[in-house]
Amino acid sequence: MPKLTFLESGVTVEVWDGTTVLEAAMEHGVTLYHTCGGNASCSTCRVLVRSGEGNLSAVEGPEAEVLDAFDLKPPHRLGCQAEIHGDVTVEVPARAKEPRPNKTPPVPE
Repeated sequence: MPKLTFLESGVTVEVWDGTTVLEAAMEHGVTLYHTCGGNASCSTCRVLVRSGEGNLSAVEGPEAEVLDAFDLKPPHRLGCQAEIHGDVTVEVPARAKEPRPNKTPPVPE
C-alpha cells in the first residue's frame, strides 16, 4: 500500500491506491480545508508536494484550470484531485485564518 506523509503534522498513513490526498486527510484526521466539497473549484485543499510527485495522478482539466486561476505553480496540487499511486510526502500550507465557506454543493457520488 502507498504511504502518504503530511510534513506539518508528522503523520504518515497507508492508503489504497487511487485514494486522493484529501480523502486520506479526512480519513486520518488531518486538517485539509475543502470548502467546495472536493469539486476542484476553490483551491482550499491545495498542498505542496515535497516528494513523490511522480506517484500522483497527472494534473488534468478542472485541476489545471483552478491552479492556473490562482496562479499556483508546481509543487502545488489540489488534494481533492491528486490520486496517490505510490509513496508521497506533502505539506499543507499554513493559513492565517480559516477560508470562508463556499456555497458550491459537493459532487454527488
